[in-house]
Amino acid sequence: MTLFLAVWLNVCSALFHPVYVSVCNVDIDASRSVVTLSLKVFTDDMETMLHNKYNINGWIGTPKEHRNSRRLIGEYIAERLSVEVNRRNRLVLQTDSMIVSEGALWIYMTGKSAGAIQHIAVENRVLTDFFRQQTNLVIIGIGKREEGYSLNRNNCKLELAL
Repeated sequence: MTLFLAVWLNVCSALFHPVYVSVCNVDIDASRSVVTLSLKVFTDDMETMLHNKYNINGWIGTPKEHRNSRRLIGEYIAERLSVEVNRRNRLVLQTDSMIVSEGALWIYMTGKSAGAIQHIAVENRVLTDFFRQQTNLVIIGIGKREEGYSLNRNNCKLELAL
């Protein structure tokens, strides 16, 4: 009975208190001056964004997917996620692919720095304009070192000296 009650409370809390979260892995290849990002967002959250910002039903990852969904998602991500190196150079992030898997949209991007990367700043405001409780987890990896950060509407930028 206790197990049933615990499961029931978890289900009810999930239904009435949704969690809004994204995960962004930022991998730095210092030897090639390349930054690779993988961003995981839930498809239903991106559907909400497409509907509210662009007035379309995206149907991401289904046969009915809107022909402009991926392009509009790319534009939105470019507005809300940025990487700056060495305190002055905002990287141009090239979207390499978008893959739907198990209710999530994975967006893979790459940016190249003109010189050695000594400092990095990541600003992640993805979905904070639609969900007040949005949390954007950012994991910075360089070599074998990884550090994780939690960003939100009020704290959307992190800076690191490498």
